[in-house]
Amino acid sequence: MTGLKPHNTSVPMHGGQLRQVSDRFSIPTSDLMDFSANINPDGHPPNVLSTLRSRLEDISVLSCYPDLEYASLKASIAKYCSLTTQNLAVANGFVPLLECAIRTFKIKRCVLPVPAFVEYRRSLTRCGVEIIPHVLTPSSDFQYDVHALINGEHDAIVLANPQNPSGVLNRRKVMLDLVESCADRNIKVFLDEAFIDYVPCESLTQDVKRLNNLIVFRSLTKFHGIPGLRVAYAAANQSLTKLLNENLAPWPITTLAALAAAAALKEESFAMITRQRNERRRNQLWTSLKRLDLQVYPSAANYLLFQVPGCPEPQTFWERMIVEHHLVLRNCSNYESLPTSHFRCAVRTDKENEALTCALAAVLG
Repeated sequence: MTGLKPHNTSVPMHGGQLRQVSDRFSIPTSDLMDFSANINPDGHPPNVLSTLRSRLEDISVLSCYPDLEYASLKASIAKYCSLTTQNLAVANGFVPLLECAIRTFKIKRCVLPVPAFVEYRRSLTRCGVEIIPHVLTPSSDFQYDVHALINGEHDAIVLANPQNPSGVLNRRKVMLDLVESCADRNIKVFLDEAFIDYVPCESLTQDVKRLNNLIVFRSLTKFHGIPGLRVAYAAANQSLTKLLNENLAPWPITTLAALAAAAALKEESFAMITRQRNERRRNQLWTSLKRLDLQVYPSAANYLLFQVPGCPEPQTFWERMIVEHHLVLRNCSNYESLPTSHFRCAVRTDKENEALTCALAAVLG
């Protein structure tokens, strides 16, 4: 079995870990500007808090167990992505759903394109799966190669679209060709679409109804600005979904989290405005970073991956951004196979993006 790649223990494993950064550098979390976590900078839809406040008036929200079937939450998700509730499984985050799928379908050997979200490898390892790394190169903008990914002896592939950390989008046709080619070889495709809400026209979520080898995972927290509530779902055809639901632990989501997620999905205008703002802000930030002579990759999500050319000490660069400017980037040194000196930054508000650009110019200068 391929083991976990040793990571830089002085760098948080995930973005958004401000408490760790605060403790290490003795800077209050309130003074840190977090570009390491890819959360909607405009926060959650306005009806989320009002829904939570009003429902807390009902004592049963706290005194009764959550609905074992999560019927209301699944109905909201089904309407949002044009599926039926029989196509859906829900849990408190992506990782429990992925590990349930790995175990349910008894995956033995899995291709893992890297660099990738570190929890893919950790989940596969915990489930005892043999991992076959497939290196994606910056020179090809991390695009998937259908023929390279399907060749060999394996029974699953873990993919992401848009990818993390690159933000690169593989077009819907490419992804469909890949999934259909895998179906011919009886290969399961586990597709993470955590950031597809920014480009919903490229999603394969609705294709699960006809593809019996595809499971799509989506988040209800990043795009809608409620990561503290931990809600995610898997979409698959009805036979696969039935198996997933039979193997998930009961009551994975609290009643309050389910209520908040359902409320967030109803805000169609919020979703439209979020996409428009993110595209404008991302394009402006991309241009600003390029003007600093950074290598910046194309992105369809709410973050950008960039490389600092000639940066001999990435750790020092990351620390200087924190100490001198109280600004936290995602140091990508613990992403497998990613060349050195890569960093990821969230797309935040115009004012915050300008602060990032100025801080980078100062440290680089």
